[in-house]
Amino acid sequence: MTNVSSPLPGSPFTPRHVRILKISVAILTVLLLAGIVALVFGVVRQAKKLTASPAPPAQVTGQSPYSRSLDLGQGRLEGVLASGDFLIFYWKGEGSDTVLTINPRNGYEVGRIQVPRR
Repeated sequence: MTNVSSPLPGSPFTPRHVRILKISVAILTVLLLAGIVALVFGVVRQAKKLTASPAPPAQVTGQSPYSRSLDLGQGRLEGVLASGDFLIFYWKGEGSDTVLTINPRNGYEVGRIQVPRR
C-alpha cells in the first residue's frame, strides 16, 4: 500500500493532491461548458427578440409618425444631437430657445424645454 503522505517519485505532490487537482479541473470544466451553453442560449434569445419585434404604432394606424408638424414659431434649427434612443433638437426662436426631445422609433415628442433669453 502506498503511503499517502509521501510524494510521488520526481514530484512534490502526494497522491491526495493529484486527486484533488483532478476533481477541481473536472468541476471547472463543467462550469466552463455550462457558461458557454448559457451564453449561446442568451444570444439566440436576443436574436429572436430582434427578429420578432412588434410593428410601431404608426404602421398600425396607417399614418406616418413623421407627418406631424411641431408648432415652434419663427426661428431656425441650431443643432441636432442623437443621444441613446432619442433625437434632441435645439430650436432658436424669436422669443425663447426650445430644446425638443423626439423618439425616432415612433416620431412622438418626448419632452420640450423652453429656455427664455436674457
